[in-house]
Amino acid sequence: MVQKPSERSKSATEAVDLDIVPYMDIVFSLVAFILFTSTGLLQIGVINVNAPRYQDPLAAAGMNKTPEEQKKQLNLTVGITYKGIFIAGVGGVLGQTEEEEQAQEKGAAPTIPLKTDDPACRDALAKNIPPPLSCYDMIKLTQEVVKIKNEFPDETRIFIYAQPDIPYEVLVKVMDFTRQVEGRNLFYDVVLVPEIS
Repeated sequence: MVQKPSERSKSATEAVDLDIVPYMDIVFSLVAFILFTSTGLLQIGVINVNAPRYQDPLAAAGMNKTPEEQKKQLNLTVGITYKGIFIAGVGGVLGQTEEEEQAQEKGAAPTIPLKTDDPACRDALAKNIPPPLSCYDMIKLTQEVVKIKNEFPDETRIFIYAQPDIPYEVLVKVMDFTRQVEGRNLFYDVVLVPEIS
């Protein structure tokens, strides 16, 4: 039996509109709640770090400043390498004799060499590969930085660089051990710089 067109439209099911507005309200409220509550938790691990910027090399080195301004600035630089930690300021690597400075220019003698009591450290040093965190003497680093802070009490800026593939935890520990000791602020204004060749 063939139905008339008017009868076919009556028998078809009617489309029902789905109201998803309440569900979208709930999702939006949850997202907003998570964002607002997580910002309070993120404040715990904040370290003041300035990322490297491209600029004129003479301006970065402070060459366009007067001699008095250059003398006032320490430009403390800490380098994390496969051989150890180098600490340098205006005028050369700190804590070294003249012979050690000449050896430094040839690519040897870090200010704080790697610990060699651990076989993993000796192996990393022999193969010239990134050593683990335990190979770096962070206590000695803090002692050296405290000596420098005693000589330059108003200085707060520190430049930190690391060789490629140095573990991130080593970089963070160096920032921690140069920033503060026993409640005393040391060099907390950190500037990350590319490796100095």
